[in-house]
Amino acid sequence: MSADSNQLGKPVRFIGKATSLVFILVIMIMMMIAGGIALDEGTGRFMKAATGHLTPAYSEEAIKSLRANPTPENMRIMGSELWGISKLTSTQHITDSRLPEQGLYYTVMPQSNKVLMVVHIIIGSFCMLLGGLQFWPYFRKKYMKAHRTIGAIYIVTVPISVIASLIYLVNTAPHHIYDHLVAWIALWIFGVLSLISIAMAVRALRAKRIYEHQAWMALSFASLMVAPLLRWDWVILGILFPSIDQETLNLVTMGVMLPECLLIAYGLILINRQYARPMSKRPLQPIVSTASKTYISLLPVLYLAALLSLAINIGYYLIGDGLSNLTFAEQLIPSSLIQHEKLTLSALPLTKAVYVLAVGFALPLALYTLKNLFQKQPNTKISTQASRIGIAAAVLAVIGGAAALSIGWQIGLATQNIWLSGGTMYSVDGALLVFFGVFYLIADARQQIALMKESLVFMLCLLPFSALYVLTLGAMSLLPLPPDYVAAGQGFVIPVGFGGALLFLALITVIYGQATREHN
Repeated sequence: MSADSNQLGKPVRFIGKATSLVFILVIMIMMMIAGGIALDEGTGRFMKAATGHLTPAYSEEAIKSLRANPTPENMRIMGSELWGISKLTSTQHITDSRLPEQGLYYTVMPQSNKVLMVVHIIIGSFCMLLGGLQFWPYFRKKYMKAHRTIGAIYIVTVPISVIASLIYLVNTAPHHIYDHLVAWIALWIFGVLSLISIAMAVRALRAKRIYEHQAWMALSFASLMVAPLLRWDWVILGILFPSIDQETLNLVTMGVMLPECLLIAYGLILINRQYARPMSKRPLQPIVSTASKTYISLLPVLYLAALLSLAINIGYYLIGDGLSNLTFAEQLIPSSLIQHEKLTLSALPLTKAVYVLAVGFALPLALYTLKNLFQKQPNTKISTQASRIGIAAAVLAVIGGAAALSIGWQIGLATQNIWLSGGTMYSVDGALLVFFGVFYLIADARQQIALMKESLVFMLCLLPFSALYVLTLGAMSLLPLPPDYVAAGQGFVIPVGFGGALLFLALITVIYGQATREHN
């Protein structure tokens, strides 16, 4: 390597490590604050409700006082959580929402649920307070004994907290949860995922596969961040969009929660790789070889799926104008949203055409490139043709992502939740497509094959998002969703969430992938 490239590499590495440190510290601080508030709520308001010292009559009177005089002092009576959120956003904003009534429900729910919530919150608070330290490379290397002690406590306490929450969900109808059905589903998914992740992390640790252990623990920690991130998103969105009501912001948060948690897990994995010792001579894990062969054998089916995705998008965007072309959408989505999306898409003929064609052609090109990367022999370069096709796929993903961001910006957010679906789903998917498209181009320029594979898998999970959204919407139309669930926005937020469900597959690929395995 030349002296010039060495000189150039030093500031790049410094910026990378500085960014990593900021990321870790932000996650730690956010979780520690959330853990402190949770501990105060668990030992205070929820403990009082469980022991009968906080009665429904007292809570009703507190809500009346708050609505009559929405001051920080009256909000303080509702608990430290709502008080903290209102201090960072607006007391009136929280007062006008359904959040105070959610606190009332905690006083009237079955006694068993009260006990379960106390157990879940108090034990979970310790995981939030200490868990972030485990992913700080400096702390782990400097204080290995403390790292192992915290890890042992984490592995014992997390399952207790999560199982208590899952039993609570079994005993609680979705409409009794403030975030409704979509949160009920998300809590089940991430709760079970956190238990599986911890079990797999312990298994990897016993096999002395430290790199795999760290990755599974990152996924378990990110899964536990669902509830704290929900509150932080309320705050951040409340500051960014002060004129939008809390119910709308809550639905938007539900739309971004899944990718947000999984990307935090990916960020923690990337950071810990950066500070780890490279072990590039390690062979692939057997599961990776099996997955590669399975992928190649299924490639004809995947090409057909890519063609189907393109056909759905052509019908959705170019022949029709979004939801207005789907007769089954009327029973799940308010007509105002359908008409608003139609008007927006009609005004953007070029943008929607660019989006459809870019993601439509990027998908098969990415499938082909990943096949070539799987078939590449060790210590050899990817062929020129495969490299060019991969670059074309990434560029198209970036173009498609930019078009999606433009559509999302135009649909935007409004003061009623009937207009939020389009803006949220397009903006999130578009931003991620741009990010991973650029990520692939950087990895290709550096010939980092393992990172090229990872970014390609993420792109492949994101490119069919809109088609999966339409298919999930159609499947949901066959279910007897109660009218009040539809009115609460669940009819379109749930399909948005399931449209990004392939990202779970991307995270599993990261955990077992060569980039993770090459660092220890």
